[in-house]
Parts: sequence; C-alpha cells; structure tokens
Amino acid sequence: MGANAKSSSYEAYMSRVGSEKIPCYEPLVGKEELELLSDVISRNWLSEGKYARQFEGQLAKLCQRKYSLAFNNATAAMIAGMKALGLHEGDEVIVPSFTHPADPNAISNAGATPVFADVDEKTLCLSTETIAAAKTSKTKAILYVALYGNPGPIAEVADYAKKHGLFLVNDCAAALGSSSNGRQVASYGDFAVLSFFADKTITTGEGGMLLTDNEGLLAESNIYKHDGRKERGVDVIERRGFNFRITELQAAVGVAQFGKLEIFIRGKREVLAAYEGRLRGIPEVSLFKFGSGVVPHRVLIFVPDAAALISHLVNLGVGVRTTFMPMHSQPCYGIKKGFPVTEKLYRAGVCLPSAPALSEKSIGLVCGLIRDFYAKGGKG
Repeated sequence: MGANAKSSSYEAYMSRVGSEKIPCYEPLVGKEELELLSDVISRNWLSEGKYARQFEGQLAKLCQRKYSLAFNNATAAMIAGMKALGLHEGDEVIVPSFTHPADPNAISNAGATPVFADVDEKTLCLSTETIAAAKTSKTKAILYVALYGNPGPIAEVADYAKKHGLFLVNDCAAALGSSSNGRQVASYGDFAVLSFFADKTITTGEGGMLLTDNEGLLAESNIYKHDGRKERGVDVIERRGFNFRITELQAAVGVAQFGKLEIFIRGKREVLAAYEGRLRGIPEVSLFKFGSGVVPHRVLIFVPDAAALISHLVNLGVGVRTTFMPMHSQPCYGIKKGFPVTEKLYRAGVCLPSAPALSEKSIGLVCGLIRDFYAKGGKG
C-alpha cells in the first residue's frame, strides 16, 4: 500500500505498537551487527555474497542438515521447496488451520491445494489422528508446523509420512534451537524452513532458510529462487521462477545474530520461567507447557475470554497479541467445516510480551495486571 493510501487499520496498529510501554517483542541488535554491516557497505557488494554463504553454513551445521539455502523469507522458501518437490494442481497438502497464513498461502502459490486439519490441544500441532482425518487419495504432502517453537509429535508424523508415501514439509520457522528426541527440529522432513523475521530468535529483519539433505531438491529450489535459472550469471531460464534472494546486508546481520544465539535462547527460557512463577495461582490462567529441549517463541496463556484480557492489557500499554486466527475461516479460504480445537485455542489464547531481554520488573508488572484483572471478576 502506497504512502498516500495507508489504511486506517494499519495506522491504528502502528499507533498501538508505538504506544506500548512493554512491547510484545524487541530484537537485540548492537555493535556486532553494525560492524558487519559496515564491512558489507565498505566492499560495495550488497546482493548475496560471503555472508550469505557463511550464514547458510552456520544454520546447516546447527540444524544437522547437509544443505541450506537462504531466502528473502520463509514463505518464499516453502514455495520454492514445494515446487521443487513437484507438487502441482490437483495435489492436496494437509496443513493445520491453527497457523500463520504463510503456510496455506505457500501451498496455494506452489500450485497445490491446502486441506485444513485440526490440531492437538496439548501440543498446538498436527497429530497422526488429525492428519488421518484429513487424508484423501489426493494427499501428496503434510505441511507440519512447530507452532510457537513447540515441535509436538514431529517424529511420529515423520514416521507416518514415510509409511504412507507422503512428503513432509517442516515449517519450524519459529523453532530455531528447539530439539525433539535428541534431534534439532529443523532436521526433520524432506525440507524444513526457518524464519528470521524481527520477532524470531535471531533476526535479519526479514529472511528465511530452506534446509534439506536432498541435493536434488536443493538444486531445484535454487533454480526457483533465482528467476528460474541455475544461478546468477546464467541466461538460460529453465523454470518460471521467482526472485527470492536475500541481501548481503541481511545475511551479515544474521551472521552477527548467530554469534549471540545462546544468549537469546537462555533469555527466552528465563523469561518463560519467570512468567511461570508469577502466574502461578491464578485459576483463570493456564500457561502453555513447552516440552523439554524447546526454545519458546512466545509465552502463551489460555484464559476464559482472550479478547477481554487483550483489550484490558492493550489499554494499559502492554504489547499482547492474539494467537493465530483459524485459517479455514479466513475470507480467502472460507471453509465452513468446523475445527473445534483450533477455534477453542483462538478464543482462549493470549501471547504475552516475550523478548529475551524482558526485565523481571516488566514481567512482574504484566502478571500483576493479569492477576488484578481476574481479582475484579475479569473486568477492567
């Protein structure tokens, strides 16, 4: 939307975010990022270069993958990866309704059809049971989402996909550093994607990564990433591809952020533990329990009426958010079938401020406001 045609909803959102005394999330950037950005600018090469390749290598090693490929965002990585798998019109891909719009939209833009499934209430993720309920003779793949960083039963789903001859696409965009059964979450699936949006564990502002052990899939994804050609400098266009490249500026920020990953992970876990202690004893509040080995993307609570609590906290300058609006009910999909667990989670879910550097004082303030809200009968 152009600068002279901003929507009132956008302006209202930016006004709200700008007035937050305790933001929903704040990235941690500093001198390390500035130093590498200065190096990129001094060399006067701003498109993908040495930092993009270094960033790819760092993520592949951490995520226990043979190959990685940087993208301008995780949505682009999913589109390229699914096209590289050969998914096309008429193929169905099972995807949770309780997820970010990137997931069904990527399926649609890859040429396939998203088929929504419900999730398990305890994990927020697909289960083999909910997948089986959505599976048809046209199902070719499962798009599994490690929602809010929680891997759920990803190992069981991987076994199910293999047994039934289905591709497994692993959207672990928010699960960098999380592990399941002794493996990095991003090590599962025919390919996995990570996001480096501003609220992720490490950020490049915008950015994504495709990770795989399949060299052929990597090569084909690279073609779709580079306008349908094998690489820059090649004039032969083999596919109707896209420009999904990241910039060297973003990659340099990613390399600097990667160097601080353990600090971010420790901070996120400490923030969750602090909330757990301070929210204990409020009957109306249920804190989502992440499994061991998980790096929480968000601090999630479930309450009787999420909208009422969110409205109250927003009016007091606290940066809280809803959980994902069920995708099956969005106008562009408009599926009439109900998904009871998904709908229940949306009505009850609240995302609390969860930046890794969030202070004990701020956490105490947020929890105190929640406690007071329910002490007054759930009224502001």
